[in-house]
Amino acid sequence: MNKVKIKVSEKQISALVHSFNQAPKKPVKERIARVAKSVLDKVILKIKTRQLQVQQKATLFSSKEKHSISLDLVEAHFLEQFLVSMVSFPMSDYDRNVLNQITATINQQLA
Repeated sequence: MNKVKIKVSEKQISALVHSFNQAPKKPVKERIARVAKSVLDKVILKIKTRQLQVQQKATLFSSKEKHSISLDLVEAHFLEQFLVSMVSFPMSDYDRNVLNQITATINQQLA
């Protein structure tokens, strides 16, 4: 199965994780929404786990180091859809740029 790989710094992973906390938590009833939430829950867990791994190994000199995150095609698709929907939420310019960059990277690899 093909994979989508994104490379992000520790600060970019934090921005991504922060965006997960901004998402509405209301229950969903439609089938595709339930599927998307199920897949996204796994992606969120994977990225939060990666964030913890990166933070544990972090040093003063590794802050700009890029870390790879590998996603299945379906995970990448739903993460991209989620990030596109996050554009309307209030966030810092840095966070918005990071999310746009990750979205573009995923989009290029899925095309």
